[in-house]
Amino acid sequence: MSENYNNSNRIRSKSYFRKLLIVLMFVQILDAYATIFPGSIPSFIAAEFLGSFSPEQQNSIMAFAGSIVSIGMYFLFFTQYLSDKLGRKKTLAITVFGMGFASLGMFLSVNYIMYQSFVFILYFFFSSDIWVIIINEESESKKRAYYSNIIPLVGLAGPVMMVISRFIFATGGNAFWRGIAIIPITLGFIITLVVMLTLKETSKYEDMKSSGEFSSRTFFEDLKSIFHTDEKKSYIIMLIISFLFGFSNLFITLFEKYIYDVGTINQTLVTYLFLLTIFTVMAAYLINGLLADRIGRKPLLYLWSCLLPISVLIWVIGALQPNAVLYVFIGYPLSHVSYWGLWGIIRLTTLELVPTDRRGTGVGFRALINSIGATIGLLLSSFIILIVGLGTTFIIFVLFNVIMIPLSAFLVKETKGVDLKDIK
Repeated sequence: MSENYNNSNRIRSKSYFRKLLIVLMFVQILDAYATIFPGSIPSFIAAEFLGSFSPEQQNSIMAFAGSIVSIGMYFLFFTQYLSDKLGRKKTLAITVFGMGFASLGMFLSVNYIMYQSFVFILYFFFSSDIWVIIINEESESKKRAYYSNIIPLVGLAGPVMMVISRFIFATGGNAFWRGIAIIPITLGFIITLVVMLTLKETSKYEDMKSSGEFSSRTFFEDLKSIFHTDEKKSYIIMLIISFLFGFSNLFITLFEKYIYDVGTINQTLVTYLFLLTIFTVMAAYLINGLLADRIGRKPLLYLWSCLLPISVLIWVIGALQPNAVLYVFIGYPLSHVSYWGLWGIIRLTTLELVPTDRRGTGVGFRALINSIGATIGLLLSSFIILIVGLGTTFIIFVLFNVIMIPLSAFLVKETKGVDLKDIK
């Protein structure tokens, strides 16, 4: 049997759970690829579409465009809200299809506005965290952090594939950046079919609907309901932390452009650097996966929030030194360890503070607040860049991550070991 029933709870078979893990791993491979793909090619985009502007003008334009495009991430809230209404499975299929479609549009772009328009659409769907909701609702409480980090760990095959594509298409004299979009286009359409044909709705979502806990609230009632829970205070603080995370990490989108402008590291070495960061991000997922269920979520949040600004200082200043390669190859991978480690703890903690019937809405609202932070950060940075330059702007903004430490220490509940069905 593929399912066994124990009173009102549906227990999936081990074979189905293994199949679910494999499918979600491929979803995360696509998601990870699509997430970092635009950030790996800004110098090529600037050269093709903004060649008539100076480097600092290009940086300012791209930061400003990034602030507008980041509004696309606001729709992640509605995507995740739909998961409470349509179900997790259908919403997952929609997000996967959307990433494939947006990548196709980027491939076909003929000017900067068209390119950014499809990046805008891509932002509707990537990092939607629907897979996080699914795996947490199908996992034992004592293994939630483990599976929540094993899937993105395997998903790092996506960045590996992106780096290989960058080697093939974006190095040498005849760079063809559009070739990097071929993999997410292909994966997006194939995985959509696999999700629709092979996956079931999550057991906790089905239990919630059949138990009568599922109510036909209006949109605004749903929105208000996420602030009427036992852990309202902790959830609100996690929203503030999510805002700071989006606001402060400008370097993720414009690192490659900064290194290109400084000119101390060539594009081949930059591609090797992207490959190195993949393995260091594996360390972040492994640390979260192995320690979050043992020592808790909060100590890891302190670690990543502290290490992130330190690592950015290392490579921003180091890129200007004679031995720039050493500093950048140490600092930038550390930035990725810290960034993705922190992001994993933020989304896991938030998910563990919201009841099942409004979990998609609660996680989605967190994504919305994160996106608003990114928009404001990029918009402000587009002006600050013209005054102090890109590198100094990175440093100014990344220091805001430190504020997360006292917020979490004094105002957020530790969620280690919480049973999702007991959250009210």
